[in-house]
Amino acid sequence: MVDDDRNILDTVVEALRDLDYAVTTAENGHDALERLRNDPGIAILFTDVVMPGGMTGIELARKARELRPALAIVLASGYSESWLEELPEDCDYLPKPYRVAELATKLGAAAGRSGRR
Repeated sequence: MVDDDRNILDTVVEALRDLDYAVTTAENGHDALERLRNDPGIAILFTDVVMPGGMTGIELARKARELRPALAIVLASGYSESWLEELPEDCDYLPKPYRVAELATKLGAAAGRSGRR
């Protein structure tokens, strides 16, 4: 789970743990890539699109896909969807605000395609 907003990060992590996901967090794209390099057990990348620190969620998704081609990736955003054409192949999108049930459905579908959860 990657989000620069600590309140969102904490809330979503709690919801994901309630859904029986093991969760690793990162506050920016660089930190997330480091975690992906060091933890082959990470099956899904769930990231915000708009983040400070020099790397957007789209850029993170591309770099993560280069690093781990089979990684399931879900991006979330509350901003205009004009960036959707930039979405890397086989990535999912979840518009903000979302409900826990929508999050569970989207992550479950992404994990199913990757063959992992």
